[in-house]
Amino acid sequence: MVTLKLKLGKKGYLIIPKILREKYRLKEEQWVLLELREDGILIRPGGNIDDLKKFFKKHVMKLRTLNVKSPKPGELAGVSLEEEEFE
Repeated sequence: MVTLKLKLGKKGYLIIPKILREKYRLKEEQWVLLELREDGILIRPGGNIDDLKKFFKKHVMKLRTLNVKSPKPGELAGVSLEEEEFE
């Protein structure tokens, strides 16, 4: 196992080194999946959009089992979120 020490950029951006992008066939503009684990985050290449839909559907079902309630209107009024672009 190889360990790389990478620094997060502004807004939490992480640059995956070219040698790893090539090894795992990660392309620019490609979707990746982040799997949250007890010991960290696993980054995996994303499949096509249908595979992503299945993944997120499964993830939503898992989240529902946690019985986490949504915030009430106005509850997050003072919270500042980073601007992100989502398509």
